[in-house]
Amino acid sequence: MILPHRARFIKKYFFEFSFDENDEIVEPDYEKFKTLNSAEQYFLATIYNWDDGVEVLEWIVKSEICDKGTAARIFWSAEPDYYFDYTNDTIDEWGKEVFHLLKAILERFKNQDFVSSKWKFIPLEEGYKVDWPNARGEWELPLDLKNGVKGKRPIVIG
Repeated sequence: MILPHRARFIKKYFFEFSFDENDEIVEPDYEKFKTLNSAEQYFLATIYNWDDGVEVLEWIVKSEICDKGTAARIFWSAEPDYYFDYTNDTIDEWGKEVFHLLKAILERFKNQDFVSSKWKFIPLEEGYKVDWPNARGEWELPLDLKNGVKGKRPIVIG
């Protein structure tokens, strides 16, 4: 359950944080991020604006409390099929951050490195195609990433 004051906190510090009215560069605050629990990370991944860059998403994926469903949500939200035709050597400069984020998620799935899988994310139910042609074995998706996580969704109050 995500209480109203925590939802406001997440939106204030992590939702469209780079859209500053005064054209000042605004950086996300890692110390504030560390106060988020697993449900709040999932909520953040759900509302996140990718125009803010991937730094906060990397924090989530690298977090010890990152849930498998949260990582799956981030992976599929990145539209990974675009990146399947590339390698680390062939990806354009502008796509490298997302490319490396996808690889980090894939590695954690392959290593079964998530401590929990309680937050629901089923890519097919969310409208994502999961069976893309894969010319490179490096993009072989584990079944639990393709099939998703059968859990529950955090409840946001307010």
